[in-house]
Amino acid sequence: MTAATPADADPAGSASRELQGLAAVVNLLARVGGIDDLLGNRLSPPRDNRLHIGYTEAAERLNIPEKWLRERISKLPHRKFGKFVQFAEDDLRAISEMHFVKPGIPVTDDGDSPALSPLQPSKRHRSRP
Repeated sequence: MTAATPADADPAGSASRELQGLAAVVNLLARVGGIDDLLGNRLSPPRDNRLHIGYTEAAERLNIPEKWLRERISKLPHRKFGKFVQFAEDDLRAISEMHFVKPGIPVTDDGDSPALSPLQPSKRHRSRP
């Protein structure tokens, strides 16, 4: 028995095999319940509809210790409902932007504004051979 080479293959037979394969895929999809189930796609987690979050979740979302957030709350944007401190999405973004560091620009000790110093030539002289 010899195998058929691509040159010997019947174009009509090839098309019917492709249609049979396509029909098998369609049947499989119908049995499984859809392409999402077949591929194992999961539903995305439900969106959080809360307007404000507390210290713990804010610290988790900013990837910082909760203690750091509590110690600096007087200098950070937040919402205050009586004694309850809450953070909105805009507050978290503002806190993140407040601590943006651009490489190459020195920052003062207080961290508020860049320390700008004029460039001055070195006082050291190079000896030339």
